[in-house]
Amino acid sequence: MSHILFVGIDVSSKNNVVCCLPEGDSAKPLSRFTVSNDEPGVLTLHERIFALMQKHNLSSIRFGLEATGCYSSHLARYLESVLSFSPCEHSVYVFNPSLIKVFKKSHFLDAPKNDRVDAWFIAAKLRSGHLPRAFTWSESLAALQRLCRTRFHVTQCLTRETNFLLTNLFLKFSSYSAGPFGKKTSATSLAVMEHFASVENIIDMSVDDLVAFVARCGKNRFENPQDVAQALQKAARSSYRLPKAMADAVNLAMASNIRIIRSLQEQAKSLQKAIEEHLATIPQTLTSVPGIGPIFAAGILSEIGDIQRFPNQMALAKYAGLAWTESQSGDFKGVESRLIKSGNRYLKYYFTEAAKSVQVHDTVFAQYFSLKAAEPAKYAEKRALALTARKLVRLVDYLLRTNRLYEPREVIRQHG
Repeated sequence: MSHILFVGIDVSSKNNVVCCLPEGDSAKPLSRFTVSNDEPGVLTLHERIFALMQKHNLSSIRFGLEATGCYSSHLARYLESVLSFSPCEHSVYVFNPSLIKVFKKSHFLDAPKNDRVDAWFIAAKLRSGHLPRAFTWSESLAALQRLCRTRFHVTQCLTRETNFLLTNLFLKFSSYSAGPFGKKTSATSLAVMEHFASVENIIDMSVDDLVAFVARCGKNRFENPQDVAQALQKAARSSYRLPKAMADAVNLAMASNIRIIRSLQEQAKSLQKAIEEHLATIPQTLTSVPGIGPIFAAGILSEIGDIQRFPNQMALAKYAGLAWTESQSGDFKGVESRLIKSGNRYLKYYFTEAAKSVQVHDTVFAQYFSLKAAEPAKYAEKRALALTARKLVRLVDYLLRTNRLYEPREVIRQHG
């Protein structure tokens, strides 16, 4: 008699297609049905699965679904922690879609592509074994991940908007340089772009008035505002001139750019504060690593989730997209290899950016980066950064599993 029910669910934005397979080799489902992807739909799924368990005297359920971002998140959470199937045991497995695709091709090269077939293959994958660690949901990490991903999105938007602003700035003020402002999107720099309609306005303003403007906008932070004013006028004199219609269009475009940039800067600050406050409630030791601040720590923690779902640091590296392809056939083995294209793009970003920072602040990582950058290789610095990020994966894996503080000589040498 069968004891385990394997439930494959093909998730979409509107509906979830369900296929239930018994133990053994039978290809015939015990049940197939479709429910809406909302709370009433998942409650209907619960009722039908529970009735099926009682009808066939089953004692255990394994649910499987593909990771489809926001569309699968509610369903996975409800199945794992909201709904009860007592006295039956149940577990939830969230698969990388590429795994299901490979499993499907390995059994039927020409299998049709539709929701009913996909749900059957998910259930069959569950039944075949070789499963990942069962899905567990953490409210605190899920909330932190949402904050970190939103900040990531905001900073990406800020970068794009800044780049577009700079194209307009070159049209308006071709010889403009960040120079004394530190960067072109600083508060004083943006004030200069906004206040002056053309380079002629800067040239025609008296040095004393321009000095007063710079000092006021810079809140008296400049040691020598007269040098700043003179540098601005010098740059203005050497810049291209625009006809009036074009100048008006560029000024309007830049005003729009600047409003968006200021809004995005405020949102990024607000999100950073929320992330830091949320991270403070989660026990972690990643911030003990020099160069890993709250943002990097939060991003890495929220994307990894439960470290125990990875059997070892190599699995974590692969999930982060920091593993290399292998080219080997017979006696031939490729000399060069590339980073795999799969992996969690957010985690890869945080590991790579954190590696940039850590190799600046930590002696051991700095030496490692310099050693790898000096090796004769194509794109040496890019390769060195990827290898440094890979080394950081090993360290993060160790710290999360042991909950220890970073000790350079002990941790890096023994586990690097």
